[in-house]
Amino acid sequence: MGFNAETLEKTGQGEPDWLREKRRMAFATYETMPMPSRTDEEWRRTDMTGLDPTKFATLEHANGYQQETPKLPAGVIFEPLSVAAQKHRQLVEPLLFSALHADRDRFAALHAAFFTGGNFLYVPDGVVIEEPILRQHFSHEGGTTVLPHTVIIAGRNSRFYYLDEYIGEEEGAGYRSGSAEIFVGEGADVGYVSIQKWGRDAVHLADQRARLEKDSRLRLFNVTLGSRFSKTRVEASLVGSGASAELKGIYFASGRQFFDFHTLQDHQVGNTTSDLLFKGALQDTAHAVYAGLIRIEKGAARSDAYQANRNLVLSEHAKATSIPMLEIDNNDVRCTHGATVGPVDPMSMFYLQSRGIPATTAKRMIVQGFFGEVLERIPFEQARKLVETELEARLG
Repeated sequence: MGFNAETLEKTGQGEPDWLREKRRMAFATYETMPMPSRTDEEWRRTDMTGLDPTKFATLEHANGYQQETPKLPAGVIFEPLSVAAQKHRQLVEPLLFSALHADRDRFAALHAAFFTGGNFLYVPDGVVIEEPILRQHFSHEGGTTVLPHTVIIAGRNSRFYYLDEYIGEEEGAGYRSGSAEIFVGEGADVGYVSIQKWGRDAVHLADQRARLEKDSRLRLFNVTLGSRFSKTRVEASLVGSGASAELKGIYFASGRQFFDFHTLQDHQVGNTTSDLLFKGALQDTAHAVYAGLIRIEKGAARSDAYQANRNLVLSEHAKATSIPMLEIDNNDVRCTHGATVGPVDPMSMFYLQSRGIPATTAKRMIVQGFFGEVLERIPFEQARKLVETELEARLG
């Protein structure tokens, strides 16, 4: 069964009418939009070989489960997105797919029409949750599509941490997502971590987009380790004065993995700050592409934005492409950006080996140190330890 009207009605069965109508509108967009091509700037450097989600048109309705979820204060809503859509229409309907637009491209429309599973978190004004909220999403078999979607709403002056972990236990190819919309209210402080560990033959396309109000703070960490093909867009819109976005990323690619990242720091008003650092290591014949844009709009005076992409190439045939970009429409700003691509420093290798450390161990230590600058900024210990363990396993 393909991605058609019949599948759409089955996917939305039992959902409220307003959500079913959202799905139908997204599906109409999906049917009319062409596949992206190399003539599109965002896809110009993307290896689209085999990128056909219709091969995996059997939907797998895996919602995952929460692990070590703390006892939540009164007023907090943490439910499957499908349940929240029924019980809390006034919260869900205005925001669902308001940050991630279905007409972005054909893949975004497909996700909006056929998303399954996912979660909804609402934290009321002034509520502080000390323990992180953890959610795991699983795929159990190849040849299927799994499209979880997370919606997070942080009320004024609230504070909490959230982790989405995407785990592939299947063998064989599949189509996967891991998208999130994050709405950070005035004065709120949110830490969000996404760890993507889908199966090594999966195709993964995801969008993580945040909207930050006045004096709010977001620390968003994206960790990409799984899938054969992965394209991830991480974007933050700073719409309130005093808003601050910290966007960090770690990726480790091996074998024939291809990772593609697009980031956006969109300063729509003045007195806002953003700090982005994506670090990746590549070995074997892996390839990574990074394209990041800092956009300072006309009314965004006294904005302060930083963007950096660092790549460590561990083999002769691995490749990294990095394109940092600026689009500035105001003169009273401070913006810096940069990118590096290079091998392991031979002097560092010599230093370690001269002290009796074997070459493979020395290289592993250098890579771990390379990632340390990002790892130490992950805002809560559970996520930091989880990422460290995963990196150690991949480094052998």
